[in-house]
Amino acid sequence: MSRRLVRRTPLLAAAAACLTLGALTTAAVSPRTATAAEPGRTAAASADGTGSSAAGAGAAAAAGAANAADPDDPRACARTKPPEPRWQLAWQDEFTGSTLDRAKWNTVMDFPGRAGGHYHNSSYGSYALDSNIVIQNGRLHLIADDEPVVGDDPPGTYAYSEGFMSSHDKFSQAYGYWEICARYPAGRGLWPAFWLVPQDRSWPPEFDVAEWFGGIDGMHQGIATGSWPNVRWSSNWTYDPAPTTGWHTYALRWEPGRAVFYIDGRPTRTFEGSFVPDKPMYVILNSGVWMNADRGGPPDATTVFPNSFDVDYVRVYRRP
Repeated sequence: MSRRLVRRTPLLAAAAACLTLGALTTAAVSPRTATAAEPGRTAAASADGTGSSAAGAGAAAAAGAANAADPDDPRACARTKPPEPRWQLAWQDEFTGSTLDRAKWNTVMDFPGRAGGHYHNSSYGSYALDSNIVIQNGRLHLIADDEPVVGDDPPGTYAYSEGFMSSHDKFSQAYGYWEICARYPAGRGLWPAFWLVPQDRSWPPEFDVAEWFGGIDGMHQGIATGSWPNVRWSSNWTYDPAPTTGWHTYALRWEPGRAVFYIDGRPTRTFEGSFVPDKPMYVILNSGVWMNADRGGPPDATTVFPNSFDVDYVRVYRRP
């Protein structure tokens, strides 16, 4: 697969400029070998663009370009309060460090339906690389790129790469208020998401708190319930490019028998009933690439790479 040359938006123009001609040529000739399984290897360690791979340099450059577009205070969303006075902050990451906090996050997939630790399934086109996770200037950047990857978990050659991180075995809880402040990338085939799945490795259920499909400018918020293969989806869709043009909060208020989804503090949909999950869940953030024909289809020549799913914070509150 050769690297497509596409028109880049002003946000990523600086990222493109930082990629050397040599790196572009190498990526076009042969896939790179994935090294995401190496312990502790993250792009945050090479956030200045001096990493050992073109992927790391490109990811850091994309993150740098994103930050350069926002010279204001690094806290991009208004400070939020607990949904109720007695609700306590149970877990958070403000991404103020220089590297990924391994006490809070894993970068390997561990849930039913995945093909391996770094590749979800055939609905995705992207292989998860630690080098696609960048923390810089108080923000998390999960990079999606179109340089081919040779992976080993599972083995294969993948057309795209993504950043993936989850709190499984690090943090999970039932119920509470789950929120991120984020900005999503624009483009056909892009599928970044903030979602929750059970700590006990069952599926369903699943909460999609803010699942973005760039090909249709659609934000999905909803719940998967039932049992495989008879999965029931209770969904709400918001069609608006706003998630890609600014910073917004996306949240779930989850209580026994009730789930309320929010965008910028405004309820978008409420689901009530015994089907609402009751088991502990953990957080997933990723910048995946959609491959199926529906929901806009896979990336095409108009899709800008590399691109970044940017997160200012993630916070989870506990009910009293």
